[in-house]
Amino acid sequence: MTPIAGIWVAELLLRGAVGGVLLFHVVHLLLPGPRAAARVALALFTAALIAYLFCQRAEMLVALPFPLAVAALALCASTTAWLWLAARGLFQDGFRLTLPLLAIAGAMVALGLAANLPRMSARYDGQPVPVPGTLSLAHAAAMLAFTAAAVWEVARGWRDDLVEPRRAVRRWVALGIGAYASVALIVELALRERPVGALLPALHVAGIGLIALALAVLVARRSIDAILGLAAEAPAAAPSADVRKPAPAAPPPSPALAALTQAMTEQHLYRREGLTLNALAQTLGMGEAALRALINQRLGHRNFNDFLHHYRLQEASARLAGEDLPILTIALECGYGSIGPFNRAFRQRFGMTPTEYRAAARMERHRQASSAA
Repeated sequence: MTPIAGIWVAELLLRGAVGGVLLFHVVHLLLPGPRAAARVALALFTAALIAYLFCQRAEMLVALPFPLAVAALALCASTTAWLWLAARGLFQDGFRLTLPLLAIAGAMVALGLAANLPRMSARYDGQPVPVPGTLSLAHAAAMLAFTAAAVWEVARGWRDDLVEPRRAVRRWVALGIGAYASVALIVELALRERPVGALLPALHVAGIGLIALALAVLVARRSIDAILGLAAEAPAAAPSADVRKPAPAAPPPSPALAALTQAMTEQHLYRREGLTLNALAQTLGMGEAALRALINQRLGHRNFNDFLHHYRLQEASARLAGEDLPILTIALECGYGSIGPFNRAFRQRFGMTPTEYRAAARMERHRQASSAA
């Protein structure tokens, strides 16, 4: 075997090993569990990485049957779109795979195929490969834009994330993936259509493999539910036939929890526009990490904004039902900076707009008054 053939076999084995680790992640993510939409988004991104292992080497891609090669190319050419969706799924508690989100990813698939399918078809037919044109430049720009959007999704909610395992993923793993993807994409675009030898692609595959292996270790040490921001429920032990242990007592109320409850229910600190976790911690005279754990573990909130929405919407709904002040006035007095965020949060919580809620409350009051008369 010649040295070149030996390098080719070693690289092929490396790609197979990395693909196997990635396939483990796909299967693990598609197992039944909570937050199915987030799992599917992460699985699609991982599947796109597997397709990328084939697409990076044109010889491997054209060795596949043509329909399978087109499917691999579709996933590969839209990898950064799936990265963006995966970031949204991982860090947004209410994430759903809506039609608009899938349409955006589908547009990236269409652009990637339009830019790269003629080149792949030329390789299948043994024809000269066309020079990259305008569509290729547009596709490259879209890939960079989706990578930047994914990094933004990771970074923008880090301060408000109350789930410690997910914060660790956000801080180290996800930002590392975003940074690596950005560097790899820029290098690949700069070296497109230039001979680079076997070493650089092998190092690139090894980098993907190390990240995938690190994620596998992370999944082994922490459950996927914990990483997704869901506390794993301990299985209930069957009581013994002879000894029945009493149910564990609820944790005693702590001074810190009492101070937080008083600050929110009596002092109405949530009315402060732009209130941050750090500012609330300073007001209460406690550390930011301690306050984060208190809100997450004792009150069950996974995001600081959701914690604020709980109190703001509670007051707003009561005032909408009992007062005739303009909706904007109520929203501003409850701590919202404008009507838009208030309307979105209200609709997400109650399933209707503030106007519809007020009208329903008035109709209910009228019905009760008629019944009493």
